[in-house]
Amino acid sequence: MLRRGLLCLILLVFPLAIVSADSLEPEALLERMQEGGLVIYWRHAATDRSQRDTDLSDISRCEVQRNLNDHGRDQARKVGKGFDDHAIPVERILTSPFCRNIDSARIAFGEESWEVREDLFNVPPVRDRQRQQDLVTALQRYLVTAPEDAEKNVVIVGHNINLQRAARVQIDEGEIAVFEPGGDTPRVIGILTPDDFR
Repeated sequence: MLRRGLLCLILLVFPLAIVSADSLEPEALLERMQEGGLVIYWRHAATDRSQRDTDLSDISRCEVQRNLNDHGRDQARKVGKGFDDHAIPVERILTSPFCRNIDSARIAFGEESWEVREDLFNVPPVRDRQRQQDLVTALQRYLVTAPEDAEKNVVIVGHNINLQRAARVQIDEGEIAVFEPGGDTPRVIGILTPDDFR
């Protein structure tokens, strides 16, 4: 109870950033993404909320996880087409090992275009507090690290709670938070929905 009260107090004093005052509007953000040098954090596309993650002992078993629904698959196709249509350059695509993340990356960017990273594992199912913190620290490091090629972007297909804890940014399923790396702390410059790519 004390922990919950403390969390509520922290959120009142330091609320989650949805969009800062200097955030770019979608059109300007897409133009900025074309220039490269950014970290693009995509929360996996929409899922079937009637499903739950019931057994994560073998993360390759999609039948015991919450998976994309038809709307989510449509969102993933929109994102992939949007990257193509707007000629957004990508250096590499990193994804959580969860099936909904891998499927989002696969549908958007094609087979074997992505790399599964265990340090992008979803935080809530993890019971070990040190591992939770390690996951948050790893994501913070990703968000402030520039792509090796300054004219391309790094895409991360991740989870909402990880992003909330690492950068105090909250996004819905299918949404994209764009970060300008290089500082000590993650700096979001704008948020996109799949429909913004039209």
